Amino acid sequence: MNILRIYTKLPPLKGGMEKHIFHLSQEQITQGHRVKVVFNDGEKITPADEKIGYFKLYKIRPQALGVVLFYGLVAIKFLFDRQSYDAVHLHGDWSALLFARLIKKLVGAKLAVFSIHGQITQSFAHQHLLPRLLGRTDLIFSTGYDTAREITRLTGREAVVQPSGISDIFFEPFEKHFDFRRFTVVTVANLFAVKNIELVFEIAKRLKECDFVIIGDGTEKKRLQNLLANEKIDNVKLLGFKTAPEVREHYRKSDCYLLTSFAEGTPTSALEAMACGLPVVSSNAGGIGHIVKAYQNGFVLDDFDPGSYADKIRLLKENLQVRKTIFRTNSLLAREYTWKNVAAHITAMMESKLDEAH
Repeated sequence: MNILRIYTKLPPLKGGMEKHIFHLSQEQITQGHRVKVVFNDGEKITPADEKIGYFKLYKIRPQALGVVLFYGLVAIKFLFDRQSYDAVHLHGDWSALLFARLIKKLVGAKLAVFSIHGQITQSFAHQHLLPRLLGRTDLIFSTGYDTAREITRLTGREAVVQPSGISDIFFEPFEKHFDFRRFTVVTVANLFAVKNIELVFEIAKRLKECDFVIIGDGTEKKRLQNLLANEKIDNVKLLGFKTAPEVREHYRKSDCYLLTSFAEGTPTSALEAMACGLPVVSSNAGGIGHIVKAYQNGFVLDDFDPGSYADKIRLLKENLQVRKTIFRTNSLLAREYTWKNVAAHITAMMESKLDEAH
């Protein structure tokens, strides 16, 4: 299969979608497919990839304007530089779909695929433009269950739920210790309002006997630092951005993973923590309850009551055998989400749709 993948950014720029595109493309190439990625900023994955535009178009506000300019340049490129592909795979928000039909026609593709990585909001664009634009696609992937359900409500079509994969580094074997002096709870999240980090603080106030480590950076960082200082919460540390190997080491030294987000796709950080054997205590953001089951590999809570979260963490702290069982369960379950398996599933769905098109 010959795939044209299009998105504005690639690593080393930070972001879940950037990592998703990088690993998915690498795996599909390893599995024998040809993949060309057209992007605006970052570094090529293979020499075949192509950078479009001299300016960082994704920084233009409103964001949709920068995306439209980028896809307009992509369309112009293929208008004058005719290339042939089996499938066009677009990633991003609704604005990425404005040129989907045109680019599909220009490259003679039989299949237009769209991957949505975030939540569907109540905005006019998501409630009215997105459903219409999705009609220009042949296959839709969603990284979260909530988003897939909302797409079905808005369009009557099914989206394939496919969480992002887990990098191999999180599966490297290690000897787990369960006798740390302090029980440590780790959160990995960008410091944005939707991540609801203040709830972590409220939980920490109720569990003075535990340490809380928060890994991530973002616009809320300064405000959260001030809040910690003003309220004299001394069992929470904001560690900022960490590389994947550094995150892995924190997972290995921790006892529990905590997620408090209002909204998510399926959170990759939770899957990574599971690969390191950690029990998960989480809000039901993105429908993670489809993966995490009570007492089997963690707990999913439907509200944001700090006392309920504290109770579940305390239960894990006081039940060593439960944590040891979960360690084995999660280490095995997470293997369903290796990038090899994720890419194979995405590819199989694309090939199936191509067969239908032919």
